[in-house]
Amino acid sequence: MARPVPVAPPLPATAEPSLMVVGVDYQSAPLELREKVALSTAETEELLRSCKEHPELGEIYLLSTCNRTEAYLLPREKERAFRRAMELTFRKAPEIETGGHFFVHHDREAARRLMAVAAGLESMVLGEPEILGQVKHAAELAEAVGSSGVVVKRLARASVRAGGRARAETAINAGAISFGYAIVDVARQIFSRLERHSVLILGAGEMAATAARPLLEKGVLRLRFANRDPARARAFLEELPAAEHVPFDQRYAALADSDVLVAATAAGDPVIRPVETEQAMRRRPGTPLLAVDLGVPRNVDPAVGRVENVFLHDLDSLQQLVDRNLARRRAEIPRVQEIVGEELRCFLAWYQGLRAEPMVARLQRQGETIRRRELEAARGRFPPEVHEDLEKLSRALVRKLLHHPSQQLRTSGDADHLARIELARQLFQLGDEGEEER
Repeated sequence: MARPVPVAPPLPATAEPSLMVVGVDYQSAPLELREKVALSTAETEELLRSCKEHPELGEIYLLSTCNRTEAYLLPREKERAFRRAMELTFRKAPEIETGGHFFVHHDREAARRLMAVAAGLESMVLGEPEILGQVKHAAELAEAVGSSGVVVKRLARASVRAGGRARAETAINAGAISFGYAIVDVARQIFSRLERHSVLILGAGEMAATAARPLLEKGVLRLRFANRDPARARAFLEELPAAEHVPFDQRYAALADSDVLVAATAAGDPVIRPVETEQAMRRRPGTPLLAVDLGVPRNVDPAVGRVENVFLHDLDSLQQLVDRNLARRRAEIPRVQEIVGEELRCFLAWYQGLRAEPMVARLQRQGETIRRRELEAARGRFPPEVHEDLEKLSRALVRKLLHHPSQQLRTSGDADHLARIELARQLFQLGDEGEEER
């Protein structure tokens, strides 16, 4: 029996405009579906331009990374916008909708979502550093295309600020929680500047690439790799062209002038042994070597760790480091949530104030109309030399009388916002747009 097609969840009872986010991420959809709807920068720009042709979508901002594709909207018509967003964003994978592999949030929760994403709370790797730059880049692209407006731009800026504060004020991204970055952390404990040091990687599979990427990212002086399979060597170089290949049987010669060794081969026996390592170390007296064994079974004979000036780490020791760092990051979640909450309250206060602007403008126009009418009626009872003073006095009185009501309309909280606007309309007899007293 076919599953019913999901529909947009009911919206909260709030006045227009209404924020909405429709998306998929690693929690809602499997990798094969996320891959289908992932967008390059060029594809994101093209889709944003297509969205502009559908006025029901209103303002729109797209965020697409390896683990998420999310569309943030300020729709002009909610249900039609939802349907159109689903159609355009997930057109390459309709099974996302039929299988219910998506999420929808509105208003406060939509705004909170983007801020939490920017802060690293919604990432597969808690506190990942890349997502903040991706949120900012997506905002710049939407602004350049012209698909974002006042509200979405403000939301993106508030989200970037929340993400920046999370990283500056907490340890949400402190310490490595992947093996690749754990190697970088351990290397930095031994070598003050990686830019001055060389790396040798044994192997050319995914584990070897996982180790190589962060080391290259951190700017190591030189990265070489040795393996036995020419096809894998070519694939490794295609992905990481900055690396250099050396023959596997020359690994000890390369080891003699390397500072970091990462062994990640599929060999059944150790490929780095103590005697040959000790010989290589004699060619570099007084210079330490960090050896990291990622192999299962082990690629580095444990006795290598007893060679003078060799610091040997294996998967277990790296896992302990990762676990400690992850626990540290998790401990920061409550504080990051506080930061998101603070930025969310600031955004919502501005957002509610924006909704009040038409009423504030009508109130001030009415006050100015009444001021002019009454001043004109009274002007003849005063000598001409005080007319300018009367003008200034009447303006100041109206401004001061309307200042507090205007501020209250702009800054009222969520719960009483609509009621307060309606009360102001009745108290000041503002009527509908265009009906204010003349």
